[in-house]
Amino acid sequence: MSLPLQGDPGTARRTRPTGYLVTLAVLVGGGLMIDMFALYISVFATDSCGSVSPAPVCTTFGMLSTWALPWIGLGAAAAVSAGLGLAAWRRGRTPWVYLPIGVLLYLASLAGAWAIMVS
Repeated sequence: MSLPLQGDPGTARRTRPTGYLVTLAVLVGGGLMIDMFALYISVFATDSCGSVSPAPVCTTFGMLSTWALPWIGLGAAAAVSAGLGLAAWRRGRTPWVYLPIGVLLYLASLAGAWAIMVS
């Protein structure tokens, strides 16, 4: 699908979703910084683990979950927001309504990792 050029007579000007994608990239960059901080916290969440500690964060699954959930959530949020937003843009709708879906998905992954760390 080719976009019409601005100089073509009789064609409507169709803008690209550049602002949406730049905003999404800035949010992903902020998410990367938050994920680095979450990784730092999750590493030290295992300090109280010992041979008798039954806490979920002390298991292998618990540790891997607290380390991976924020990263998986960020990737899923970026993919969902970009995919739904660009699909909406192709249909002539605004992509901005799909940005909060990605944010909520990312926050849910952080909340899941936090829940494992403090339990």
